[in-house]
Amino acid sequence: MNNPYLGENLIFIISQPRSGSTLLQRILFGHPQVQTSAETWLMLHPVYGLRSAGITADYNARFAYKGVEEFLQHYTRGEAVYHDAIRAWAKVIYDDALEKGNKRYFVDKTPRYFYIIPELYQLFPRAKFVFLLRNPMAVLASELTTYVKGDWPVLGVFNADLMSAPGWILEGMELLGDAAAVIHYEKFVTEPESAIRKLCEYLGLEFHLDMLDYSNTPKPVGKYNDPVGIDQHTKPSHQSVDKWKNMVNDDQSLYFAQRYLAGLGADTLNRLGYDYQAVHQVLHSREVRRQGLYPWSVAIRPKEQWTFRQQVISDLYFNQKEQGVLRGWLSTGRRHAWNAARLLRRALSSPDNG
Repeated sequence: MNNPYLGENLIFIISQPRSGSTLLQRILFGHPQVQTSAETWLMLHPVYGLRSAGITADYNARFAYKGVEEFLQHYTRGEAVYHDAIRAWAKVIYDDALEKGNKRYFVDKTPRYFYIIPELYQLFPRAKFVFLLRNPMAVLASELTTYVKGDWPVLGVFNADLMSAPGWILEGMELLGDAAAVIHYEKFVTEPESAIRKLCEYLGLEFHLDMLDYSNTPKPVGKYNDPVGIDQHTKPSHQSVDKWKNMVNDDQSLYFAQRYLAGLGADTLNRLGYDYQAVHQVLHSREVRRQGLYPWSVAIRPKEQWTFRQQVISDLYFNQKEQGVLRGWLSTGRRHAWNAARLLRRALSSPDNG
């Protein structure tokens, strides 16, 4: 393909969700040459078209992958033509958005791009990549207060965001090296002018001081915007930098934070630019009373992957909260005894049973 589109007008912001990406996006959107959308999620489907796992569909995604793979192998010059097709497709869409907005650069802020960093870099080597890092404990605290709100099984929805994303982001940073910009949320909101000046230099944009005041910058249209923090201010604010430490005051949150920290480990946290020992000291400044707490191993696991035992444990926790210890035991026992009997009857009556 002659003169393929290599992402010359693209800026990708990659981060864990709840890392301040909406704030950074809004500030960049204040530049007269920048267009954006809440989150596009555009590149996930085409990239996953060449992955044998990780996506489901009515038509059976595994069969589709095999069909595409065989077609490319036997009738085209291979995966390279698929990549060229993605580039051509992306150029049509991104260029149309830029033309409609009469802008020069498109900021694609989609945190789940942490799944496909190597592919994005291979497809668009001339794009600008911005890795936005935030203390993972602050990310957890934000998830708990913004989305979970005591409904602990909701945390499993964010399993990859919490457990896998830090490692994938670190791998992406190592892969891109000096070709990417790395910003820490804490420095960004504490010294915004310095951080954005440096970022604009990397992006090839002229810095405008009024970018930092987003009160007159329109909110990008779309569902996936920060529902809480960004509208509390009109400029970057450092007030939320240490809010994660408030988890120490609640046994359930502190227990989750301790387990999350242990799951990430010292190497990951230190490589992200955060002092593991300092964070560990804060989170172990007092003992947690674990009796009656919701288990981390259940909360962080996606609900569709729960074992029967984990389902019982979760139901027992909430039934006891609502009905008391004894009634909670009884109602949980009745429900799951009935479910177990129902499943057994279904298995015995199945024509495939023996």
